[in-house]
Amino acid sequence: MYDIKRLEAGQQQKLQQAQQQLGLDLSGQQQNHQQQQHQQHQQLTCSVIAAPENRANPNPNPSEATHMTLLTLRRRRSLQRRACLLSILAAFVFGMALGVVVPMFGLPRHPDTPPDLPEEIIAVEPVLSSYRVEFIKEADAELSAEQVFRNAFHLEQDKDAPDSMVVKKLDTNDDSIKEFHVQRTASGRYRKGPERRLSKEVPERVQPEEKPRSPSTPSSSPSTEPQAGLIEEDVFWGPTVEQALPKGFASKDQLTWERFVGEQGRVVRLEQGCGRMQNRLVVFADGTRACARYRQNTDQIQGEIFSYYLGQLLNITNLAPSAATVVDTSTPNWSAALGDITQAQWKERRPVVLTRWLSDLEPAGIPQPFQPLERHLNKHDVWNLTRHMQPERPAQTQGLLKRLGAATSPGSAHQSSAIEETETGTGTGTATATATASGALVQRLIELAQWSDLIVFDYLIANLDRVVNNLYNFQWNADIMAAPAHNLARQSASQLLVFLDNESGLLHGYRLLKKYEAYHSLLLDNLCVFRRPTIEALRRLRAAGAGRRLRDLFERTTSAGVRDVLPSLPDKSVKILVERIDRVLGQVQKCQGS
Repeated sequence: MYDIKRLEAGQQQKLQQAQQQLGLDLSGQQQNHQQQQHQQHQQLTCSVIAAPENRANPNPNPSEATHMTLLTLRRRRSLQRRACLLSILAAFVFGMALGVVVPMFGLPRHPDTPPDLPEEIIAVEPVLSSYRVEFIKEADAELSAEQVFRNAFHLEQDKDAPDSMVVKKLDTNDDSIKEFHVQRTASGRYRKGPERRLSKEVPERVQPEEKPRSPSTPSSSPSTEPQAGLIEEDVFWGPTVEQALPKGFASKDQLTWERFVGEQGRVVRLEQGCGRMQNRLVVFADGTRACARYRQNTDQIQGEIFSYYLGQLLNITNLAPSAATVVDTSTPNWSAALGDITQAQWKERRPVVLTRWLSDLEPAGIPQPFQPLERHLNKHDVWNLTRHMQPERPAQTQGLLKRLGAATSPGSAHQSSAIEETETGTGTGTATATATASGALVQRLIELAQWSDLIVFDYLIANLDRVVNNLYNFQWNADIMAAPAHNLARQSASQLLVFLDNESGLLHGYRLLKKYEAYHSLLLDNLCVFRRPTIEALRRLRAAGAGRRLRDLFERTTSAGVRDVLPSLPDKSVKILVERIDRVLGQVQKCQGS
């Protein structure tokens, strides 16, 4: 049998031994942990090494040593950063004082500098300006179309950027051609890039000294003085040109055509012709013909008829008589052409504009002054054109026999008569050449005077389908400016220019101004000769209110049926028209001041 008490005593001894061993391990770990903390504390503290003179002192200040000992490395670094920032700030302030403040108030004179000069010498010496500090205001980067495209002769759309274009212009300062890029902004203005010279500067020509001539010696060169009656007040065509202009279509023609379309005109058939796909040549019962302009959108019909009204208010007689009406096959005026109307895919109760048919029309080109590299017209151009087209007078020479005194020799009567016949024949030929040149000059000036009205009219209505169409396509086809102008014709008998197809005016053209305003301004900016009746009518229209006058004319000349399907001119278009009227009048004032 086992002794239970002895077994319990043995187990208690083993348990006590295990507890003693465990206590020893825990105490050892605590001692190791305390030693590590003590070492870390020693690493984070710094000791103060006394200077050699302080080492000899056996009794240092205990409080100071304790304070310096407690400073950590982090605090010392913070103090170093602050000291560095303060030194940089002090250097900056000192530099500003030397660079700005001292030059503004002047530097004191050095004692070694020479004494002041006498007043006489000071008066001769150039006065040096004192130092100044100025801040240059940055120029506005956005420019108007007038500032960018003045004297420009070529515009090309940038293929990579749809809102940018390449502009080439003639610099009037040095007669050189320059190229630059222009970017159109959302506000309708332009940002201009740096200019690049494409041609060399043209040196000034040295005028040869004229030899003095006696008063009795006549000048053999033609007169350089401008002819009277061509230009008045430097900007208006003179009476010589105004009286030679063709009469065109007067207000009486318009009243007659409106009465015919509204009351007497009975359509019998429609034929192909008159431009666009759905346009038709209308034949009336009495044989009268007219061009019918039909569109799905009424804004183009509005543009056509209101552009015509604007031409009437400006006394521009180059627009063929037009009238607005409504297609209604239930009325006698349209019932006979029901089959042709159905074939043309016209809809009932749609507005159309009927323009009187003109048979004797021929294509009209763009004059040289408005083509690239020479796209400008002013008083100097007119005078130069006059001098160049005047025939040179042949020298008044006499026969050799007459100059040698052959009249005193036998047979002098026969020789003198032969000389007289020769001189008579020469005089007749000279008169014929002069008359021919004079007629050609008058025709040229008549064409340019009508183009003055054309440019003003197209700018006011923002017409896209005439000269602007040629200018826009010039970047792809360099020969298009030599081709006939789009929607422009000339009457063969009277040489009257007829402005056709104005449907893009006042509405559709205004919506595309951001894209095409550069081309409109390009033509107007280079025009400095105007017709006085047109500008005076434009001033009266501006004073009376352009919108009110146009709407009154629309109410007075159209029937109630037309007004039911065709709206009047919107307020937005009236506002833009007034702005463009001011722009034209401003161009006239600018030309008068130049």
